[in-house]
Amino acid sequence: MSMIKRYSQDAEAVEIKAVEVARIEDPRASLVALAELFQECGRLAADYPNPERVARMLVEDVTETWQAERWNVRHGAELVAA
Repeated sequence: MSMIKRYSQDAEAVEIKAVEVARIEDPRASLVALAELFQECGRLAADYPNPERVARMLVEDVTETWQAERWNVRHGAELVAA
């Protein structure tokens, strides 16, 4: 499998989890789940030739997705997957 395809699959997986985390109402539970998801980004990135860069990219994907879904949760909107 090519690195691009693998990254695409990894990014999609963490983005789906980010949406789930954003829907957690309890702040402590949400924080714990988000920290675990960031750790998962690091574990996934370890298998790439440039793990630091891939970890940063995955964390950015998670952060953007989490922020968008959190906004939607607070404002009663549904995030439509692209």
